[in-house]
Amino acid sequence: MSAVWSIPSEQFAALRPEDVQLYLRSRGWQPDPDATTDKAVVYRYPNEPDAEAIVPKSRELGDYAARLADVAGMLAAVEQRSLGQIVSDISGPPADILRLGIVESNAALGNLPLDEGIRLITGGRDLLLAAACSAHSPQPYYPRQSFKDAVEFVESCRLGQTERGSFVTKFIAPVPALVDRQRSFLDDEEVDVPQEPFARRSTIRLMEALSYVGDALETGAPEKILEGVPRGVSANLCDAIKAMQPSGEQASLRIGISWSASRPRVPPALPPRVTFSQSSSGVLGEVSQQLRKRTTPQVDRVQGYVVELRADATLFEGFVGTVHLKADIGGKTARVKLMLSDKDQYVKACGAHTQGKPVSAAGVLQRGAKMYELREPRDFRVLDNP
Repeated sequence: MSAVWSIPSEQFAALRPEDVQLYLRSRGWQPDPDATTDKAVVYRYPNEPDAEAIVPKSRELGDYAARLADVAGMLAAVEQRSLGQIVSDISGPPADILRLGIVESNAALGNLPLDEGIRLITGGRDLLLAAACSAHSPQPYYPRQSFKDAVEFVESCRLGQTERGSFVTKFIAPVPALVDRQRSFLDDEEVDVPQEPFARRSTIRLMEALSYVGDALETGAPEKILEGVPRGVSANLCDAIKAMQPSGEQASLRIGISWSASRPRVPPALPPRVTFSQSSSGVLGEVSQQLRKRTTPQVDRVQGYVVELRADATLFEGFVGTVHLKADIGGKTARVKLMLSDKDQYVKACGAHTQGKPVSAAGVLQRGAKMYELREPRDFRVLDNP
């Protein structure tokens, strides 16, 4: 059985001719009017004389699935990607598709240690969120990562089915289709990134940042990463890459993207994929620490209702009272933890909990894995009921 027909023919038969042509044009293929007939459109790839794709105009043709399989096979050869990835990108909804792959012997068999797989998925989400925060406002470090448009972008993303070749986790980032599609295929047209939808600005910023970090590591100049904040580099982004690094010394992390065929124009300098070796993990950790030091903590005031209390007293460290609030953060209900070292303030928190009164406190709000934490809390107050 050929590599093409290792995919069920039904998947090729389900592809729509207009989607296939849109994909071809978005990747630089050009129609050949001299070879085109009333039954099929012929596309050729520039500077590749043997690259030809014949797309039937109708599904009614008896060999429609076979012809689409030939097109997909040609695309896989030209793009040097797997056939499954090609078919998935053509048939999927309008979206930029981020692929996070682990390159090592076990991953090639389609499996990973459980903890590494979990880190890959969690790190992918953190990677997208860091890029979206940078697209909103470039900073060395985001303690909160709670920009509304960034959070909503990540919430709109979907987790796709894993792929083999290396172990690949797929994130689907929906982007609006370009209405004026004819303009999108002009190679000499400049991409006005600030005018792009936020979702596309986020994925562009992600690949820009990854490319910048990858180039700095490859050229042996990791100190340049610290200068990449305007390009999307942040401590959060470095932490996400580091967290996804596989444990094997010869293993690597490969991050690639397929741009939506319905909105194909992106800055030409962006690479389709970036690879990080396992040895880069230590450098990224140090860069993250340096970027955090460059951040001026933002003081926030949080208001909410006490939902949980716990008091601890030790001989050497004195009193510590843990208070959990139910508060509004960025327009959404969230749990916030704060640690009170003042026993009188903790007593006030207990009273507010008993009486059902809201409280407020100022501090540095940071987003954790399960809840927010208000660091260095001050000016704790009990408020009257609204």
